[in-house]
Parts: sequence; C-alpha cells; structure tokens
Amino acid sequence: MPRRDENLADQPVFGPEELRELDLAIHLAADLVSEASGLDFGDFRQCPVDVRHFPQLGPEERRGDVLAQLFRYARQDALPRGGRPDFWRVCLYDPVILAARARESLDLGPLLCYVLTHEFVHVSRFLRFMEFFGLDQEARAREEEIVHAQTRDLLAPRALAGLGPVLGLFGERRLTLDGNPAGLVAP
Repeated sequence: MPRRDENLADQPVFGPEELRELDLAIHLAADLVSEASGLDFGDFRQCPVDVRHFPQLGPEERRGDVLAQLFRYARQDALPRGGRPDFWRVCLYDPVILAARARESLDLGPLLCYVLTHEFVHVSRFLRFMEFFGLDQEARAREEEIVHAQTRDLLAPRALAGLGPVLGLFGERRLTLDGNPAGLVAP
C-alpha cells in the first residue's frame, strides 16, 4: 500500500515562479514525447493527460515518498465522444520535489522536465499498448528501466542548462520518481 502522507499539507508548495517553470516543463516534455511517439499531447481527445500539483490533488492521490505518480481514471460517460474512454493524471508532489531540489542542489526546471517527460513516456507506452498499466512488481521494475532509458534518450541531446546533474541522479537511481501505479480508479 502506498504511503499517504498528510503531513505534507504544511510543507512548501510551488509558488508563482515555480508554477511558471512547471508550465514551461509541461510544454517541453509534451513536445518531446509527442515528437518521439507520434501522439499529440496537445490534443486531449488523442492523448488525455491532466497534470496537477499537490494543492490540486485529492487525499487519495497524495503521497510523501515519491516525486510524482501516474493515475488512470475512467471517464464518467462510458461511451467516449471522439476520444478515449479513460484519461491519465500526473500527480506532482511539490513538497517532495522542492525537498529533492534543495537537498541535491538542482535547478527546478530541468528536474520538472525529467519528471514530466518520464510520466509522459509512460502514458505514450500505455496508449500505444507497448505495455499495460496494471503491472506486477517484476514487470513494473522492467518498465521503469525502459522508461528511464527513453527519458534519458529524449533529454540528453537537449541543451538545457542544469540538466546534467538531474540525468546523473536519475541514472544512479538516487531519486525515486514514481511509485506503484494506483491502477484504474473512478473519479
């Protein structure tokens, strides 16, 4: 069972400057993964992904032990209109991200780019049926290795200041990005 940490409620969350960096990171990660996968992350009908940070999350979505987590939700209307029957939510844990940033002396923009690119790569693999969402522990570990490698391949050639230390930490697995996916849940 994932650790739910309500004690994070009194920890710092993204302010206006961090939210601007988050917005830039979302667009960069979406563009990179769209180009690599052939999916349009700008078209919610084709690639339904919602990114939320800590204050926007419900209690069941909050964790205190990872930087981000991916949830899959069923839409209320069983018959989708021009789109997919489910959507994905990337849950970002501001307090954990900000603590990792400070502890490891990282720039926030590159850290967010890595986290979001990683989660978008997962979504693209699930949407293209390269892997299934509800994986057992062994398959999940293999999937994480594949996604970390693809994330590194997408980001490494980019001239993004501060990216080197982020790639190094994830390459050494010194940062825990996401935990066990929560599975299919209804909103």
